[in-house]
Amino acid sequence: MIKLVQEHRLFFILYAAFLVAGAILLLTIDKGREIIFVNGLHTPWFDAFFLNVTRLAEAPAFILMLLVILFGGFGNGLILATTYASVGGLVQFLKTIVFDEQLRPSLYFSSSIQLNFVPGMEVARYHSFPSGHTALAFALFLSLCFITKNKAWSVAFFAMALLVGLSRVYLLQHFFIDVYFGSLLAVIITTLVRSSITQSAAYQKLTWRNKTLFAND
Repeated sequence: MIKLVQEHRLFFILYAAFLVAGAILLLTIDKGREIIFVNGLHTPWFDAFFLNVTRLAEAPAFILMLLVILFGGFGNGLILATTYASVGGLVQFLKTIVFDEQLRPSLYFSSSIQLNFVPGMEVARYHSFPSGHTALAFALFLSLCFITKNKAWSVAFFAMALLVGLSRVYLLQHFFIDVYFGSLLAVIITTLVRSSITQSAAYQKLTWRNKTLFAND
């Protein structure tokens, strides 16, 4: 696992910077202040931008990326599917069982402040913590970072994952704390899953792990 982090240090350095900045934010402002600030920045352009960005963590985007990865090797496809299922399953457990009483911003502020909602976005009201979209976005883009040989792509992958997280705040679906811990959960699980699977004897014995959709040689 340490070797995996070292090989992709650029992504993890950027993520560490986000964790530090995010921790400072969480420790210095009251919950919801970030929602009020970001909600005041609404414009039609931002509405359209974040409405599309948030879809990067949804099923169609995952299926597309999975197909792309399968062209590079079935083994990577297996790892991505396992990662996605692990992250998604844990997030849903936390949302609906452990933290099931956590309100979303739309209900949290329903009687105290007038909010700007994005047209075309169905806003949830319950099960706020942690952010599933953020977790799945970081799982997907960190997985792509692990697979891609060109380390320069780490910056783009981190930026896309972070934008998905920020979109959840902008769209009034989550508080920043939901995004923060959703990303942390995803980064830990994604790294553990890939490290565990690739180092396992069972995975090494799979004869089809290097086969692709292009050729089976």
